[in-house]
Amino acid sequence: MRLIASALMLALVLPLPAGAADDLLMDSAVKSESWKMDRINDREIFDGAVSFRNAVYNLSTDHAVYERKTRTWTLRGAVYCLRKFRDASSLELYCDNGKYFENLEKAELYRGKEPIRMKYLSADGKPLKGRCDRINGDHAKAAMDFLGNFYLQTEKMEIFSDNGFYSDTDRSFLIYNSIPDPSLGKAAPRSVPVAVGTRDGRDFAMTSEKMRFFRDTGDVKMYNNVAGWVKAADDESPVKIKLPK
Repeated sequence: MRLIASALMLALVLPLPAGAADDLLMDSAVKSESWKMDRINDREIFDGAVSFRNAVYNLSTDHAVYERKTRTWTLRGAVYCLRKFRDASSLELYCDNGKYFENLEKAELYRGKEPIRMKYLSADGKPLKGRCDRINGDHAKAAMDFLGNFYLQTEKMEIFSDNGFYSDTDRSFLIYNSIPDPSLGKAAPRSVPVAVGTRDGRDFAMTSEKMRFFRDTGDVKMYNNVAGWVKAADDESPVKIKLPK
């Protein structure tokens, strides 16, 4: 049961509809090449091809440790999650290692040599891909922080930023960059999120201090110091855009 709970959190802590939790437990199986109960340190150790799976869920990793006193799971090495939803959408996630805190219902996922990679496939087959360095998930708030080198890609757009924040309340990503080190003053490097892509047959590139991307519609809202360009036509120069603050 405890591995099942951690598996749910590693599915990016999205809230489940009524009855979905029962679906996850149905015909479930937990496997590993070896299992050890460390009674001195009060922990369970799973090694080699650790997996939890059933018809709608699949979690695998090289190594897992459950600390019974703190009720904390640690997963290390080739962590992979696949979650299939009732509406025929699905979510895949790859990372190097992660932690799940049962008491707090929070998860932390980390990159290794490669960034964390995610792929959401909507019910109508449209992909939303992403990557970052770290994810902090909060089940109670149905929210996730994406920290470090955050990137989103749809079929027609790419978004680059330092960080992102996803709320399942309105199914949107708030996209923003890190605050410069105040000790550096004016010399501190400043950057802003960038969105590039094609809309209505025209290429575009836009920047702003913050952006909000809506997962279901693909719409983007931009806030503060919005600037960029839109390609007017094949035989015309790009139209530059600079909105007032």
